Amino acid sequence: MISITSLTVIIAAALTLTACTRSTDTTTVTTATPKVDRVIPLADDPIATAPGVFFTENFEIINDLNVKFHDTGGLSDSLMRISSTDAFSGTKAAQNTYISKEEFPEGADPGGSGWFWYFFGDNNLDSNIPVGDTMPRTRVFARWYHKFEEGFTPQEDSGTLPPKMARMRCFKAPWKAVYTVLFWIEGTDGHISIQQHTRAPGVWREWMPNYNTTFPLNDPENIGRWIHFELGVTLGEGHRSDRVQAWADGKLICDIYKQDLAGGYREQTLNGMSWDCYWNGGAPRAESRFYDDLVLSGQPIGPARISVMPTVRKAPFIGEEGQKQKEWQIEVAQTNQVPISINDLDSMNPEMQYLTVWSGTVAGKTDTVTISAHHGEFAGPLKGKKQLDYNTLYSIRLRLHAKNSQWSDWSP
Repeated sequence: MISITSLTVIIAAALTLTACTRSTDTTTVTTATPKVDRVIPLADDPIATAPGVFFTENFEIINDLNVKFHDTGGLSDSLMRISSTDAFSGTKAAQNTYISKEEFPEGADPGGSGWFWYFFGDNNLDSNIPVGDTMPRTRVFARWYHKFEEGFTPQEDSGTLPPKMARMRCFKAPWKAVYTVLFWIEGTDGHISIQQHTRAPGVWREWMPNYNTTFPLNDPENIGRWIHFELGVTLGEGHRSDRVQAWADGKLICDIYKQDLAGGYREQTLNGMSWDCYWNGGAPRAESRFYDDLVLSGQPIGPARISVMPTVRKAPFIGEEGQKQKEWQIEVAQTNQVPISINDLDSMNPEMQYLTVWSGTVAGKTDTVTISAHHGEFAGPLKGKKQLDYNTLYSIRLRLHAKNSQWSDWSP
């Protein structure tokens, strides 16, 4: 991850930190597990001026995707647009709204629901690429935040989410894809699947084996919250020398070496990135997904930078009839990923290490809390401190107590 000098830390969602304890309440009513919707990032994002970064967009200034992106599309502007419905940072994000396949206009493709491409490097499909972005690029990392709205419903027949998420490409005019790395959603569990297609000269095969990660999006815990995603592609010097990486929630979930993606081809390099929402077969009902805080860089980017006393926003409480939020607990942990051994074909199961450094309890209906000595207690290496450390990866988990019910399970 890149080094920055401002007083910031990095946040990602966590797996279980410690064993879950239970309330002494003997009632059998359970409480739904809460979610960390987001941690409020710094308003002046230090990533924007970090070494290697050549593109950022948080949708706060522009009102039309065509202002910043070189190719956009969809059935109508109402399906893919900038809106204030939800946002990771600020007040606006790119919102994609699916309409039910039964309500699609006759003759229209019910899967078509919008996309937006940003061109850079040696791309010659558009003359409006900023001058500073036009150098050939053999190493590109793309980061974004994504959210399926609470209650997002998979297709009824297949049980799958929309497979399209993002893709990085080498274009050769006119609109020919030399090679593409696809960041897709596959299977009934909605796992992130990294796929590679190439027509570069002399490569060993056109479609390389899919790399199926263990990160599942079709899980109630991963619907209705903002998630950090990142895709990195590094081109080597010849055949079987390329590398593809992917991250989710600050965890490295894919790292494959010795790929024959470009095969040493250099007439064009990496020069296009898209975020797209095609849904094969169409959506079962009207529902939305969101993108925010996009970054492109020549170096790994990592999750959003936040204050050393950040504000955490919990997703709104959804309980059974008559249940009311009584209180919730929050824990913050210093986080490290255990080094992995690389295998080109098998999925990796990231192992994370957590050390609790702060905990607090929030009473009543409020859904936000600031990590500080006033609202909780620092522990471990931060015992006696008044803030989190700088330039450190932290993870957060929550549990909730509703009136006349037991404590919920801890969130991931």
